[in-house]
Amino acid sequence: MRRWSIGAIISVLVILGSLLAFTFWQYLGFRTSLETLPAGVTVAGLDVSGMTVDQALSALQAAFAQPVQLDYQEQALALTPESVAFQFDLPATQTAIESALAGRNSLEGFLTYLLRRPTEPVAIQVVADYSPDRLDGFLSRVSQQYDHPPIPPVPLPAALTFRAGQAGYELDFEASRQAVVAALFSATSRYARLVVTREEAPGLEAEQLEAMFDSLLGSFDGIASIFVKDMQTGTEITINPEVAYAGMSVIKIAIMVEAYRALSETPSIDETRLLSETMTLSGNFTANLLLQEVIGRGDAYQGVENLTASMQYLGLINTFMAAPYDEEIIPPTIITPANSRTDLNTQPDPYMQTTAQDIGLLLEMIYQCQHGGGALLAAYPDAFTPQECQQMLDMMVQNEIDTLIESGLPPDTPVAHKHGWIGDTHSDAGLVFSPDGDFVLVIFLYHPDWLEWEISSALIADLSAATYNYFNPAE
Repeated sequence: MRRWSIGAIISVLVILGSLLAFTFWQYLGFRTSLETLPAGVTVAGLDVSGMTVDQALSALQAAFAQPVQLDYQEQALALTPESVAFQFDLPATQTAIESALAGRNSLEGFLTYLLRRPTEPVAIQVVADYSPDRLDGFLSRVSQQYDHPPIPPVPLPAALTFRAGQAGYELDFEASRQAVVAALFSATSRYARLVVTREEAPGLEAEQLEAMFDSLLGSFDGIASIFVKDMQTGTEITINPEVAYAGMSVIKIAIMVEAYRALSETPSIDETRLLSETMTLSGNFTANLLLQEVIGRGDAYQGVENLTASMQYLGLINTFMAAPYDEEIIPPTIITPANSRTDLNTQPDPYMQTTAQDIGLLLEMIYQCQHGGGALLAAYPDAFTPQECQQMLDMMVQNEIDTLIESGLPPDTPVAHKHGWIGDTHSDAGLVFSPDGDFVLVIFLYHPDWLEWEISSALIADLSAATYNYFNPAE
């Protein structure tokens, strides 16, 4: 058996002593490290690495004393912990910290320290409580103060335009409650954006234009009729649309349509001249020639009968001519629903009558025909072409008078229209081609005995401008 030398034994003892001393020294360091929290430990989001438990608890206590900052659609609010009875349970949180790190004070913990192995991050939840009822009460008060329904556009008669609608906002209680509670229980993120449901601002509706009309007509002591139609949606906005009025020169729109229906081919040069002068120069003589030579085949009275029958067939039952222009014979009495009314009476011309609605619908028919559809093509499939209806509109666009509907529109806005006036009745009826949509606008104004031009022309221009602004709202 080999015997150890004294020197070898001493060397072994020295090594063992050194190992024991190193281990003891490391153990003392390990015990000291247990006095502070290891790296990677967070409590309620707060990094407490290197802190003692008491220091961590103090830091948490200070953090939870701070108010929670809230945001309602950029409106800053503050929620103090006391207002919702928030209570930070310090002893229970201390127990939670100690329980989560209990495995450190073990052989495995010592070996981890000795070998300098990294520790896994530890996220510890804070122990606290609050009053859900108080929080709901706080959120209810916020909702009452800041929620509001969408606000519709408002007519601004002085400016002939509309104030844009405003979006609506409503607090989402459940989602907001969750966000606030998360902020209450966080030591680092004391901020919550309240969840708000946004309802888009309402767009302009027909009732806003009707309200605008009512305001503009408020000081007019006669009878007014207005017919507006959106060519994109078919929406109609009307004021007294079925009141009978003198047909005047406005009914020349019907003469033009009936002349095209009577023609079997494209108008000749002479026929085109008659049509153009009738629609742009408002000539009664040329209108009578169309009634006689084109529509009546040599008989002007047959022409007015044909025109009336055609309007009836198209459903325009309040539109008729009983005689050509400037005739002095007593015309036959023609009864219509419009001139049978007893509530509104404009003393309409017994020779020729119409309504704002009938003329508006006739303009719509021409517009739809120009686009290849509508009542004209359906009622008279072989009598009209889209090209002919386009010719009608082109003639009416050439009717430039720089007043009435025209003067209410921005410069260079195309409008295919026909105006007319007598002593007590003034009117303008047209199709307006605007950037944001085409529309029909027909206006009739009546005042007993005499209608002042200064009143009617300004009022029709204002009604035209307001309608244009309705279809083309400012950005």
